[in-house]
Amino acid sequence: MIKEKIDFSIVPHQYSMCLNSKCPKASTCLRQLAEQSATEDLQYWSIISPKHLATLKGACPYYRPDTKMRYAKGFVGILENLPHKQMQAIVPYLMGAFGRRTYYRVRKGERLLSESEQQMIRNIFKRHRINVALEFDAYIEDYDW
Repeated sequence: MIKEKIDFSIVPHQYSMCLNSKCPKASTCLRQLAEQSATEDLQYWSIISPKHLATLKGACPYYRPDTKMRYAKGFVGILENLPHKQMQAIVPYLMGAFGRRTYYRVRKGERLLSESEQQMIRNIFKRHRINVALEFDAYIEDYDW
């Protein structure tokens, strides 16, 4: 049974789609649902080779479930609520974890934080004995493309 189509406009550019409609997980796989939702004006597709898929044994490494994940958006508020000395101490570790440019993007919410990245931030705070409630600036639900 095929699930309801997804809005193709939200599919990331160059997202690899799957043509294997006979896959047991096709009805819940974002790659298959993206293929089914592709519009007629789409000139070029990125697909996972059907020949390669035929050689796979066991669980498909390309499977992406169609359940939404909870992403955090920004943590400026967390840093602003820290005493200045603690904020200065923790920022280099956050920059080290993300890299300088990505740190600024995730801090401002330009790039979303996955659940594992949120946990990584919590662990950095915990490791440095900064015990504050870590409520990110906002939360959104989206697919894990």
